[in-house]
Amino acid sequence: MTSLPFVTVDVFTTTRFAGNPLAIVKIPKGRDVATAQMQSIASEFNLSETVFLYENNTNDETEPEWRIRIFMVGAELPFAGHPTIGTACYALGTLANNSRHGKLHCNAGPIELEYDGEVAKASIPHNVHIHTEHEVTAEQIYHLQPAIAKSPPPQSVDLVSPVKGMNFVCVELPSLEILAQVEASGKAITPQLDVDWNTGFIGSYFYVIDEQEGEKLTIRTRMIEKSLEDPATGAAASGLAALLALKHKLRFAKFSITQGVEMGRRSEIGVEVTLTESLDKVKKVVLSGSALKVMEGTVFCD
Repeated sequence: MTSLPFVTVDVFTTTRFAGNPLAIVKIPKGRDVATAQMQSIASEFNLSETVFLYENNTNDETEPEWRIRIFMVGAELPFAGHPTIGTACYALGTLANNSRHGKLHCNAGPIELEYDGEVAKASIPHNVHIHTEHEVTAEQIYHLQPAIAKSPPPQSVDLVSPVKGMNFVCVELPSLEILAQVEASGKAITPQLDVDWNTGFIGSYFYVIDEQEGEKLTIRTRMIEKSLEDPATGAAASGLAALLALKHKLRFAKFSITQGVEMGRRSEIGVEVTLTESLDKVKKVVLSGSALKVMEGTVFCD
C-alpha cells in the first residue's frame, strides 16, 4: 500500500474556513503516481481542485522549484489560479522556510513566484484569447440564469481564455442586487468557441465593477459551473482582468476582485495586468493572494 502526505489550505483569504479550499498531495522525491491514481485521489477529496506537488530538496543557494499537476474532480487542468497561489504560499512558506522567490512548473508552463511571508505573487503563464467568431447572447445567459431574466440586461458578455483549455463567459451585470440573484442552476452553458480553441473547461463568471479610479478597479464576482459555485477562481479573475485591460486600453491595470461573498466564503484576489506599448496584447499577468493551512494527513492508495 502506498501512502502520500497531504495538507489542505484555504486560499485567497487570511481567515480559516473562508476562501477556497485546496488539497495539496505531496509526492516524495524519486517517486511518481499514475495519472489515473491522481484523478481518483482528486475525486476522493471532492474539492474544486487538488494539486500534486513533487517535493524537492531545497537549497539556500538556489531558487526552489517544484513541479505540480492540477486536477479537478473529473479532469486535469493545464493551469488554475487558486491552486497556484495556495501551493505557492505552502511551498515557499513551509517547504522552503519562507523563501522570498521560487518557481512552479505546471502543464501550461513555468510560474515565477514571490512571497513576503503572507501574500504570494505568481507571474502566471498566459495566452489570452478573446473569442470573436460566435456571439454569446443574452438569451443564452437567461437560459442559464432564469432568475435574472426579468432584470435589466447584462451590460456586456464576452468569452475569454486566459490559457488554452480554460474558458470563461464573462457577464457584466448592472448591480450587486442582480449579482446576488445568480444561482448554481445546474444548467450548462455551451457557447461555440473559436476554431483551434474549442477545448477544455467552460465556466460562467458574473461580475459587477464596484469602483474604478484610473487603472485601479474593484470588482465583485461569482463563478458558476452547472450546479457548483466556486468561492475563488484565479484563472477566471486573470482572464477577466486581461479582458478589461484590453477593452479599456489600461497599460498597467490593478484589480481587487472579491468573490464567494454570497456563499459565505469571502475571497480576496489580486491581479495586475501589463499590456504591450501598442495596448493590444497582454505582456504580463500577476496573480496574488494569501493562504492558510487547515488540515494535514495521509492518503492511502493501492
